[in-house]
Amino acid sequence: MKIHDPSSQAMQKDYDVTDIERLMGKRDWKGYDEVIKWLKKEGDEDRRFTPGEVQHMIDDFSRARDKGIDFARDPEQLHKKLKSSR
Repeated sequence: MKIHDPSSQAMQKDYDVTDIERLMGKRDWKGYDEVIKWLKKEGDEDRRFTPGEVQHMIDDFSRARDKGIDFARDPEQLHKKLKSSR
């Protein structure tokens, strides 16, 4: 029998477009590196993001940057680009 573990669920939870909207509303981001740096330093301190969402965003922003995908300021476009880079 598997025991319900909310902390492991929080680590597995993936982000959605509303999380990207919230992230993009924090400041006028210039590019992937700036967002990745903020997520690594302050992402876990933002109570609206679960640890899993923060880690998935770090991974996807890093992957998109490494693949040379253009940075989009529109949350919906950015969300699509990030998810398609997986």
